[in-house]
This record gives sequence, structure tokens and C-alpha cells, in this order.
Amino acid sequence: MPDRTSNSISLVALVVLVFLLFNLFNDRTTASATPVDPTLAATAPAEEAQPTPTPPDPLAIRAPYDDYTLTQGPHGQSYGHYAIDLAAGKGATVLSPINGSVSAHYIDEYGNTTLIIENDIWQVLMLHGNYSVEVGQAVSIGQPVGQESNNGYTVDWRGQSCRGRDCGYHTHLNIYDKRIGSNVDPLELIAP
Repeated sequence: MPDRTSNSISLVALVVLVFLLFNLFNDRTTASATPVDPTLAATAPAEEAQPTPTPPDPLAIRAPYDDYTLTQGPHGQSYGHYAIDLAAGKGATVLSPINGSVSAHYIDEYGNTTLIIENDIWQVLMLHGNYSVEVGQAVSIGQPVGQESNNGYTVDWRGQSCRGRDCGYHTHLNIYDKRIGSNVDPLELIAP
């Protein structure tokens, strides 16, 4: 009668041998089926194409406040403006009406703080605010550029000077269209 222990050992040896041969054969076919190109290993993965940013719209224009009161309609033609006066309240944030850059920031001969922002289409002049941007700085439409104030020549509802008094807070807004070489009515551009 055959010995069961020797049969068990022979069976285990056969299973181990088949397992080793299977793995050896499988490793060789895998290696030959997918050869590795050494130049591919050194190449970095391709970067995803990034969308080209859309340049700011030079025609876009808005009011210098989200919420305001028109305190004076078109005026100033006698001194080279075609401006309106808007008020949002003492210290209200003044926003850039256009995409552009600050081309001037100064105090004129009447004490008016003056800010000019322009691009290829518009030149926007604003007066009386406490402006926080600098000449040469790029600004985006709706970006804060200062706070509403009463600097310079401002008057109360009776026409009396507000110099040194707590009255007359507003932004004087003048818009020049470079395409036609003339000031334009701001109300026609910022109306909703």
C-alpha cells in the first residue's frame, strides 16, 4: 500500500511547482506584451490647455455706486464738463466705473480731489472723494477706488459752500468718449 505522507508531499510539491511556473510564465508575457520605451519615462505628462483669459471689456461702464441718489442732472458745459452729481452717503465706497487704469489723481485749483480713470474708449473724471488708488494702477469695473466725501467746491441745498462743514457729500461724474472726442451724458451710459 502506498504511503499517504509521501503522496501528500508529492502533491504539495507539484502544486508549488505549477504555481512557480505559472508566475514565471505570466511575468514574461506581461513584460513582452507591454514594452517600456525609455524616452516616455523621462517625458513629463502633458499640461492641460488653460483657457485664454478674456480681456476686460473697454466698453463696459457703470455707476460709481451700487445704490445712489442723483443730486444734480447734467451740468458743467460752461466749464468743459457734461457731468452729473451722485450721492450714496458720507463715506460710501466709490467704485471704478470702467475697466482701465488711473491716469491722474490730484487736487485742482478749487481744492477738488480729482481722479481720472481711462481706457481706449472712456476717460472718466470723478471729483470730491477720498481716493485710495495711485496713478498707473490698473482697476476693474466695480473695484473700490475710494470713499465719498465733500472735498473742494461743494454746496448744500441752499447753494452755500460746504467747505469745513458736514454737508455736500457726493461724486461729480464726467465721462469723455474718446471715439467722438467729446463729453457725453453720463445718465445715458449708467442708466439701468
